[in-house]
Amino acid sequence: MGLPRELIDGIMRYNDLQTLKSCSLTSKAFYSATRPLIHRRLALGVRSVLRGCSYQRLSFETVRDQADVFHARYLSAVEERGLLRYGYVREVDLDLRAGNSENILQLQQLRALETVDTLTIKSLDVRWFLPIFGRSFSQFVPTLRSLTLYDTRCENIHQLMEFVCRFPRLDDLTLVKPGRSAFAGAPLWSKGSQPQQHLPFRGRLTLDGIGPLSQCLLDLPGGIRFHSISANSSLKDLAKLLAACSSTLKVFHVFCFDSGKCSTLTLSHLSTEGSSARSPLKPKASRSFREPGNRGGCRC
Repeated sequence: MGLPRELIDGIMRYNDLQTLKSCSLTSKAFYSATRPLIHRRLALGVRSVLRGCSYQRLSFETVRDQADVFHARYLSAVEERGLLRYGYVREVDLDLRAGNSENILQLQQLRALETVDTLTIKSLDVRWFLPIFGRSFSQFVPTLRSLTLYDTRCENIHQLMEFVCRFPRLDDLTLVKPGRSAFAGAPLWSKGSQPQQHLPFRGRLTLDGIGPLSQCLLDLPGGIRFHSISANSSLKDLAKLLAACSSTLKVFHVFCFDSGKCSTLTLSHLSTEGSSARSPLKPKASRSFREPGNRGGCRC
């Protein structure tokens, strides 16, 4: 219909994957508009392992121990079809629970991705990858805006934050179920490990269990400016984060228990007599009327 390409691209982003695939079959114009969205996400997990081994009848141990080999076969097939050639991939999901994680991260096709803005990693062992960060994650550093870590293993919380701060353009951060060792006796920042650059951190913060992590975020150079916080933790940890983001926070969602009871936070404005400036938000803890054991969430 002669619509501007920017408008067509904007409309396409509102469609689900199946609709995009259907649209791509209707005409050349639709094909060129939908292809970058259809191939935006690359996932290396159970499905890529199965496709890489061509669904052969292999033992569980073989699949688990040679997952990186099957990932390589899968990526080679994807590359042959031209799906990695044009910089369409913007989101990468990595499941490192099977195979040799170092070999997976150093696959040639993965190292060649230079347009990724969203990275999700499951079962990352930070202790192992910090010394070899350059040859495992350097291709993501210039463009990465969103980082999600599940079931991360590390010696302490500062080691985890050191890894996060290696990506200087981060806006969004999600940390889910970090290993217990991350919160056990976290020492002070070691010499040379505390980040010196300012990270943007002006997007979404999602946390499942905070502990010492809140103080690590508050100690970052330049502070934090998240506009959305979603957390599952205790009230005392959240209060400091809310105060630090009071001038930018727009959305706050929390599910927490304090002393066996479901609790909520109430945000109120500080009194600033004689000032026309907007008052910052001050978090104030308050109790809900839910019975102990009645699992419920709250939204502010």
